[in-house]
Amino acid sequence: MKDWDSLYQERGVVQTGLSPKARDAVDFLREAKAERVLDLGCGTGRHTAYLVQNGFELIGCDSSEAALRIIREVLPEVELLVCDAGSPPYRNQSFDGIFCHAVIQHGTLAAIRKTIAELHRVLRGGGALFLTVTSTEHPEYQTGHEIEPGTKLHIDAIDGDMPHHYFTEQEMRQLFGRFVIAKLEHYRAPSEKSPGRIAATWALYAKRNIDP
Repeated sequence: MKDWDSLYQERGVVQTGLSPKARDAVDFLREAKAERVLDLGCGTGRHTAYLVQNGFELIGCDSSEAALRIIREVLPEVELLVCDAGSPPYRNQSFDGIFCHAVIQHGTLAAIRKTIAELHRVLRGGGALFLTVTSTEHPEYQTGHEIEPGTKLHIDAIDGDMPHHYFTEQEMRQLFGRFVIAKLEHYRAPSEKSPGRIAATWALYAKRNIDP
């Protein structure tokens, strides 16, 4: 089974350009007065560079060392770490904001729940979370075979050998119940990994509760 590290080793930069909601994400992080921001699942750095340009103290984290080598060539000043999204090696409430684009869908529900708990843990009270995941209305959801409700394997995509979970609105609201959801937006846009196709995606804008 291929993973993203092997894909980056084979292909180098896979995705270029900003995601459709990147500018909205920056506005949301600024409104929350976020300074120290985690780019979780930063890949080869297309959003890392954009976040740095917008003045955030940026830390990038990805499971792929091959991807991080690419970032280091263009952003040597950025702190980068190899880590799994479900076990980021940071202290509690380390960040004012988290940017997490198209990352946590790559796994089973158990792994996704663990990652969401970690997002809550490392985000400070009142901190902002911007996150996107694939929707059950995504055309990929009609391909592959289901290994658990909503999770497919061997889908028709460049990363199809990895598990992919597809989310409903109800599921998003349940899974992120510990956060205060400011906005949950469903949108369609050209696929960033499969040119010529239209992807269906959830964009979540949320804040961590301030602990009493």
